[in-house]
Amino acid sequence: MDNSKQRTLWVVAMIGGFALSFVGLGVLWAGAPWHYQILMFFPFLLLAFSVTRFGTNALPVLLGALPIGALLLQFRDKNNSHLMPFVIVGAWVVGILLGHYVSIRLKKRVATSG
Repeated sequence: MDNSKQRTLWVVAMIGGFALSFVGLGVLWAGAPWHYQILMFFPFLLLAFSVTRFGTNALPVLLGALPIGALLLQFRDKNNSHLMPFVIVGAWVVGILLGHYVSIRLKKRVATSG
């Protein structure tokens, strides 16, 4: 992959990570319960999978989600604790890491079978 395509993929992945975290914050702001926010795990998994599949790694997705994830960690749940924000942002990170891992495993499987 040449340098300009890799740079474009990085920018798109960072924008995608930021956009997904912004959607997660918006849904939370609109009044969705905390535990439904954990379902944002799946879009982050798919984005990290596709970025790793077509590029090299999922780090730009994580960097894109970092600003709003850090903001979300400042919130409190109805029990006045920070547990649910940490669980939500942790689910995002696990989704990103799992998407990266699955994509790497599939790349290795295709390389060894082909």
